[in-house]
Amino acid sequence: MSVPSLRTLLCHRDVDLAIHCLDSALKLSADPVHVVIHEDGSLTPEDREKLNSGLPGARILDRQVADERMAERLAAYPNARAFREGSVWGLKLLDVVLAEPGFCFYLDSDIRFFRPFRGLFVDASTRGRCVFLRDTVWHAYSIRPWHLLEQRGRQVASGINTGLTLCDPQVFDLGYVDWFLGQLDWRVIPAWTEPTCWAALALRADGQAVDPEQVTNLYPSAKVTEQTLGAHFLSAYRSQWQSLLDQPVRQTIARTSNLRFQPLRSLNAAGLAVNQFKRKLQNTVLRAIAQP
Repeated sequence: MSVPSLRTLLCHRDVDLAIHCLDSALKLSADPVHVVIHEDGSLTPEDREKLNSGLPGARILDRQVADERMAERLAAYPNARAFREGSVWGLKLLDVVLAEPGFCFYLDSDIRFFRPFRGLFVDASTRGRCVFLRDTVWHAYSIRPWHLLEQRGRQVASGINTGLTLCDPQVFDLGYVDWFLGQLDWRVIPAWTEPTCWAALALRADGQAVDPEQVTNLYPSAKVTEQTLGAHFLSAYRSQWQSLLDQPVRQTIARTSNLRFQPLRSLNAAGLAVNQFKRKLQNTVLRAIAQP
């Protein structure tokens, strides 16, 4: 039985972080995986040497090779092809699922684990569905509330973060993804197009989320407890959690915990409006504080 791939998208800037975090997944997952790195074209020869040394056995999928594979795969999907050509987030939306065979088990390079776990990188967690992190603070989506009032029947799942993405390719409806990417009015915040597309697709694909008490997004208000198996060290707040991130990765004889999953719910226009207002208010306050 072949060992599944644990995929990540990596740039030059994050090589050291990726080695540290992915090493934690390899050492603490009771379910064996090998690392496949989707590189964005920026890795240097020195980066590759670091990765070979720090993550023995990891395989790097070169950007040029991925471009050739995906050009063929997306030939009939012009909007998806254009999104991939114009944004690195196209690699995270499309390549990690489609560039290689098998289930997609994907982690951002800033997710690390602290305690032994099982049931994440296995077929049973992913077959017939997609799985994400639960974002209990923000809806980081590119749409506006009125988009959810339209009569096209297009809804999105509430509060997902795609730092962790598991997906059965059988439920990755590329025709729908291509349609979504053609709705330019749904891409008000271009950088958040990728998670919004996943949030829309999730409701068509038995979307689930990892219990946030087990793998949490590290906002300033986050709590790390004995139940916390891993965490997403969000770049905006990483400095506040640096001492936790820097802890050595240790294999341990501690009890191995099973991952728990929760079904995703639909987000309504009112919920999105309130959340976006709170985010705008917070950003306004932070800018005011930062001014001399």
